[in-house]
Amino acid sequence: MATTTTGPPESSAAKVADARPENVLDDASSVDDGVHEKQDAPVGASKWQKVKQHFRRFWWAHLIAVIILLAILLPIIFKVIIPAIIRNVVKSQELPVISGALNFTAPTHLNMSMDTSLDTPLGVKIDPLALSLYQPPADPDHDDSDAKGPFLTLQMPEQHVHHLTNVSIPEQTVQVVNQTQITAWFNQFFDNETVDLRLKADQLSAHLGALHYDVSLDKTVKVPGLNYLAGFGVQDMQFTIPPDPATGYNLRGHLLIPNAGVITLGLGNVSFNILAGDVNLGLVHLYDLDLRPGNNTPYFEGEFYFDQLVPNLAAVLASQQAALADGVVELHSRGNATVNYGRHIPYIEGVLNIKRIPMRIPLTSLLLDVVEGVLAGGMNGTQHLPLLDTLGEVLGNKTLFEQMLSHWDAAGGGGNGTAAGGAAGGKRSVMRAVGRSMRMNLFKLGLRRLRSKF
Repeated sequence: MATTTTGPPESSAAKVADARPENVLDDASSVDDGVHEKQDAPVGASKWQKVKQHFRRFWWAHLIAVIILLAILLPIIFKVIIPAIIRNVVKSQELPVISGALNFTAPTHLNMSMDTSLDTPLGVKIDPLALSLYQPPADPDHDDSDAKGPFLTLQMPEQHVHHLTNVSIPEQTVQVVNQTQITAWFNQFFDNETVDLRLKADQLSAHLGALHYDVSLDKTVKVPGLNYLAGFGVQDMQFTIPPDPATGYNLRGHLLIPNAGVITLGLGNVSFNILAGDVNLGLVHLYDLDLRPGNNTPYFEGEFYFDQLVPNLAAVLASQQAALADGVVELHSRGNATVNYGRHIPYIEGVLNIKRIPMRIPLTSLLLDVVEGVLAGGMNGTQHLPLLDTLGEVLGNKTLFEQMLSHWDAAGGGGNGTAAGGAAGGKRSVMRAVGRSMRMNLFKLGLRRLRSKF
């Protein structure tokens, strides 16, 4: 039978010793010290140490990853993202036409300058570029302007642009490469308050520091137009009857020609026909005409066709029915010729010669201008011309006045004189009497007009 051996039993004295309070406190203190040591262990620092140890061991792998990432991103940034940003900046440019000048110097050339502006978020240098001007298509869905080609090409000098910057294209002589297109564009420029103008540059070279980019510019901008010369009229006018012997002209004065746009037009010598309905009643000439923005008052001189007035009186009156009801005479100006340096400018004549520019003249002012011209024209050099003879010659029907006067005798009554001498003497007396009466009435009208001016 097996026997089990056991250790000697603990004595009761040992148990009592372990259970003493001081021993219990020592054990508790040991446990607390272990807990505090675990709580004070630098957990975060050990993780950072692990990270540093990882990079120390695998730095070459991370370097390869960065190189691969840069090899992918840098071409995208410099070849795709930055060019796209530049294209968007170029596309967003408004390119307003702030001012400019067009001097039509020759049939195939003109002088042009223009001021505009660019706005960029960063400093950019733009190389000199060729800026082509196109007539925009009438139908944007069927753009054929490239096939027709530009009508002008401007050379823009080098520009340094940072934020909003004014850009000046200095005056230069450019060739009119498409007469049809410039005539069509100038026709719209004449008629409208604003007109579209397409600006195109196939290669715009922009420099961002050491970086160089080529982009294209294709922008349609708004240009303030002439608005059909709204407000066109006669500022003052004077008739010379009979015509001035030095020039042969019987009409001079100043026109009021508004330029509602921002472009100065150097037109040269321009002549206009004066129309009443379809009846041509005169021709006026303007010399070295420069239409600057705002109101212009150029001097004019010319000839009023009084001899065409009586034969076409019915047609003239028919064309003035509505205007006469308002107490005015409505005439129209139509271009006749545009000449600069002795040469006709066809692309301007092609526009002005088809326009009918209205002008309204108060009827009383027109009549008084004619009357003053008759009175002032009674003396031509040293030769005195009788008033009624002058009127008869001017109106192209001197015989009509003589026949009217032949019905009056010396006493002012109607009758048929039996003696030739008496009839002739009576006619002369009547002419003198009528002349005195007309002069007195016209003098009174002149005084009234003078009073109205003050």
